[in-house]
This record gives sequence, C-alpha cells and structure tokens, in this order.
Amino acid sequence: SSGINAESPLRPGEKLSLVELPAGLRTTQLVVRYVEVDELNGSAVGEETIQNVDLNGGRDDKKFVVGGLVGGKSYAFTVVLKASNGGKELSSTPTARLIITTPFGGTETDKVKAQFDKIKQNTDAKISSIDSSLEEQENRVINLRGKLSGFITEATNKINDLGAVAAANITSQEGILSSIAKRSCIETGINYYTGRAIAYPKANSIFQCLDECRKNSACHGASWNTDTKYCSLSTQRRGSQPSIDKYMVSINRVCYDTLTGDAAKWNSCIKDNTDYHGADITGAQSYGFGTEWDCMGWCLNTANCMSITYRQSDGHCWLKSKPKGNSQGAYNGLTSISLECMKS
Repeated sequence: SSGINAESPLRPGEKLSLVELPAGLRTTQLVVRYVEVDELNGSAVGEETIQNVDLNGGRDDKKFVVGGLVGGKSYAFTVVLKASNGGKELSSTPTARLIITTPFGGTETDKVKAQFDKIKQNTDAKISSIDSSLEEQENRVINLRGKLSGFITEATNKINDLGAVAAANITSQEGILSSIAKRSCIETGINYYTGRAIAYPKANSIFQCLDECRKNSACHGASWNTDTKYCSLSTQRRGSQPSIDKYMVSINRVCYDTLTGDAAKWNSCIKDNTDYHGADITGAQSYGFGTEWDCMGWCLNTANCMSITYRQSDGHCWLKSKPKGNSQGAYNGLTSISLECMKS
C-alpha cells in the first residue's frame, strides 16, 4: 500500500509529536504544498509551491520557515508525511486545506497604509466590473431601441426592466465594496476575548454573531467559534490580550459600524482648527502619531473612545469619552474627529 493508513495521520495545526505512527516506521520528510488563494471564495490564484522538510527519523515537533509569502495575502496549505519501512517508501494522504492570511509588516502606520491600499485595489477592481456591466446594459438598451422602433410601448417597458436590472446590479456591487472595507475589522484565527461574556448565543456566521451583538447596547465586540457555532458577546472592542485560536473569528463592532461611509462622508467629519475640549480618557493620550487617522485607529480599538483631538505639530493624540468632548471651540493647529459622525 502507498498510504500509511486510510486517513491522513496529520490534521491542520496538529503537532508532529502528537501523531501516533505504527512501530517500525521511520519518518523521512514533510511535503508542504501552498498556493495563494482568493480570500473571498478560496480559489487558487497563483502557482503552487512545494517545500520539502527533512525529518531524518525524528518525531519531535518540527519548525520550518515558509518563504515567498506576501503580507495581506491568503494562502492554502496541505501537508503530506513521508516515511519508510523495510526499504519501502510510504506517504500519507494530504491533510485538509488550512487557509491563513498573512499579516502586513512594518510599523503600525505601514500596516494601516498597506491595509487601505489593499482595500483600494479591491475597490478599483469592483468599480471596473460595475463600469463594464453598465456599458453592457447600455449597449443592450440601444440595440433594443433599434429593433423595436415600431413597438414603442413594448420597447419602453423592456427598457424600464433593463434599468431595474442595472440598478439592482449597482446596489449589489456597492454592498460588496462596503463589505471589503469592513473586513479590516474582522480577524480570522484570533480570539479577542477571554473570561466571562455578556451572552453566548448560537450563530451560523460571524455576521449573525454581529447582529446578536447589535441587539445588546453593552456589546462592543464578539468572537464566533466556527466549530461549536457559539458566539461570545463582550463589552470590549478588541480585548486586552487577543490569543491565537484556529476555530475563532473575532469582530470589533465599533470599527465595523464606523467604516461604512464614503470618502466625502469621512472628509466632512474632519474638523480642522477645532478642539474637542475635556472628556479626556485617563491615560489615553500620547505623542508620535503620524496622522489624525493613526490617532483614529487607536480610538477604534480603545474602550469608551468616541472622538479624538490631534495636533499635527508634535503628533499629540487625545482620546475622548464623548462624541465632541465636553465642548468644542476654534483652536489653530488642532484637528478633531467624532466616531458618531463617521458612522452611516
């Protein structure tokens, strides 16, 4: 037989030292295959890479470096265990695919920039698709007008039908663009929250989990277990000590509900030469922020933060516990932004 057993002895994320192998087998190699995949549907978008990791009979845990991965991309991994017995080479069946998304590298500012660059790239592609769809719809309308010139009433009805289809298509595409932006508030394989939760409702997806969170005014974030389907509702936005857990998907509700406006909406919320005075969150002020958006990113992940005031000259960022502080007034050199304004 070419297989070690009917099913693969390895599972995604399992340690090699925990795998039980028949007596007499000598482990020789791990064959790691990985390929970039589309993060929306999991289909392969690049060439598969194969990396062989020598074991030399070892059964202890094996750490190795996978090269060539790009930050912010999703990759699917499978692993095959090779062994020998009495001069025969044996191979396990491949593990189930494990899909991971690599983090962006660099400083926090670099990560935010890379994340928004990725959102823009995906958005531009969707806009191009919308333009092509509209052009196709327009060509169909022109063609129908030419063919049905003798049947004005019938032609008008068909044109109206096509207009409804085009409008529905645009609405659908806008929903996709919005979801791409808000995906930056969702992290897969990370558990934000530990300890006692507000409630543990069951949900079939992270978005149903988010809906359950919205029903509770005290809920600011949630984690959903893809295995048990239980949703943990939390008063925290991101948690103080996030942990790695392959079964968990976590969402920052405040971040998700804020990143819904378009550029014009966000720009209208930036108040230049304005100070939101008072209502400072204790200990939540710091220097060295490059832009007001760096300061806002800190606010999105900080409990009770509802607005910020930022000073460009020295990068000073103040987090506020009220939408516009205790009061607002003119002050040269300060920029203030309210989360309530940015929400749609």
